[in-house]
Amino acid sequence: MVSSLSNLVLLGALWSPAVFAATNCPLHGADVPAPRNLSSSQTFQSALANLTQTLSQSISSGNTSYGPLDVVNTSFSIELFSTHEFTPLFTNQFTAPTLATAKYGVKNVTADTTFRIGSLTKLFTVYTFLIQAGDKKWNDLVTKYIPELLSAAEALNSTANPIDHVSWEDVTLWELASHLAGIGRDYSGFGELDGLLDPLSDPTAYGLPPLNSSEVVPCAGGAMCSRAQFFAGFTERHPVYAPSTSPIYSNVAFQILSYALENITGIDMPTMVSDSLLKPLNLTHSSWNVPASNATGILPVGNSWSLDIGDETAAGGMFSSSSDVTKLGRSILTSSLISPAQTRRWMQPRSFTSASNAMVGAPWEIYRITTSPNDRLVDLYTKSGDLPGYSSVLVLSRDYDFGFSVLAAGPDASVTSRLIAGLVQDAVFQSIEDSARSEASTNYAGTYTSSSTTLNSTVTISLDPSFPGLGVTTWISNGTDMLSPQVEKASIAAPSVRLYPSGLERELGDGGKEVGFRAVFEDLKAGSIGGLFGNGCETWFGVDGTYWGAVATDEFLIRVGADGKAVSVTPRALRVELGRT
Repeated sequence: MVSSLSNLVLLGALWSPAVFAATNCPLHGADVPAPRNLSSSQTFQSALANLTQTLSQSISSGNTSYGPLDVVNTSFSIELFSTHEFTPLFTNQFTAPTLATAKYGVKNVTADTTFRIGSLTKLFTVYTFLIQAGDKKWNDLVTKYIPELLSAAEALNSTANPIDHVSWEDVTLWELASHLAGIGRDYSGFGELDGLLDPLSDPTAYGLPPLNSSEVVPCAGGAMCSRAQFFAGFTERHPVYAPSTSPIYSNVAFQILSYALENITGIDMPTMVSDSLLKPLNLTHSSWNVPASNATGILPVGNSWSLDIGDETAAGGMFSSSSDVTKLGRSILTSSLISPAQTRRWMQPRSFTSASNAMVGAPWEIYRITTSPNDRLVDLYTKSGDLPGYSSVLVLSRDYDFGFSVLAAGPDASVTSRLIAGLVQDAVFQSIEDSARSEASTNYAGTYTSSSTTLNSTVTISLDPSFPGLGVTTWISNGTDMLSPQVEKASIAAPSVRLYPSGLERELGDGGKEVGFRAVFEDLKAGSIGGLFGNGCETWFGVDGTYWGAVATDEFLIRVGADGKAVSVTPRALRVELGRT
């Protein structure tokens, strides 16, 4: 037993990085390990039952909580998955009645039905880039790999005239992949009004001035530009912003990115996508080009199934199915084709939007939702896509090792995919959080004690539905109560210690593993000073704040067996392993 004075010194040092907050402020990321058995979770299964009922009612009524649902002409397919379970957690398909009279394609939608996925293709493009070239070239300038843009940069003085000319010499590959290049959205077949108007009509009737022959886009109205035509024309388009000013959605950026990758590898894009993704992941219902057969495809009225968008396929032209999109999502979350370090760098925001809960990545559309307790933030990495008659949404969660997709086909496909994705999000995410916490309680909660009869050391871990993370409710170290009332003398009125997974794990030979956690020390009775810089939620400032013999006092290691249940806990600075009793 240490002396009272020494005890106070120790406690003061231990709690020196404590955050003063009225409620717990968890570290960003998962607050407990991801759930591994959602299919066995009654909470999650109840949520799926509610989702099934909601979908049934929406189809019957033609209405959802987000607005009307087209249940006459638009079909959809849903699939939910966890990386810890081989089979999908949930699959649901709706076949629109009018599909029965479709001249071509399927009459009944399944998880293997092929849809066009629009801009979800961008995810295939960026993933292929990472597989083929890694991310070390992301900060290279695009002019290094695109000679046409190097020539444009040399010929057009963007420094003297940044209003009219893109500063290609400043655009990086990363900015192209992240919608930060500041360049226009489309060229050729999309967006050009000249291709939408009656060629015999007078443009002045629409309030538009006549165009000179040199101003007419050579491939408007659906004809795809050759590479030479594309660069000759697009380099004449004005910039939207300077690079890295603000995210501006650009399809053209991914066409240019694919050209750069072809230059880097010497391989054409369709071959790279096939060799990098379609073959390794066995994506048998996916293709870069229009499939030779439409037998497994869905072709609703007004579809764009046979539309060939040429080199802009890299931005939005692929075909896929729910089952294949699930395989893609699993691969990303498990880092099956690139390193975990690359995945972590990739699944990060690159810029912000004007919405407080929305950010942009490469090419991620990132949304933040909250779950109980404490309105913990959960980041959803998504990608959506649209082509006439088709729409897609993929949602991935690193916190939960979970994802889902919605594919839709029909005249109202774009609205339908978003409505259904919203219903899924509403139905399942809180149940996944609750299931994860329930599993964590089973696997980690309990008392851990030293096996030595001469060492009085104990840690008790529990989960409380009102608090995030794993709670340390008892902590005795060699007879010293680390959570004793003496903490009050160190100006800590209501000590709280919560453990959060660090994501660092080490596999053991017996099938078990060691799981890293970090403790967050907080005083829940200390008020904050308020204002922007004093809101009290600054836990990330204090992590690794004190250490003993070069080991942080907030570092905990939990050893789990092959069954996932904790065997021991080690407060690493104290150099003692405590067995679960």
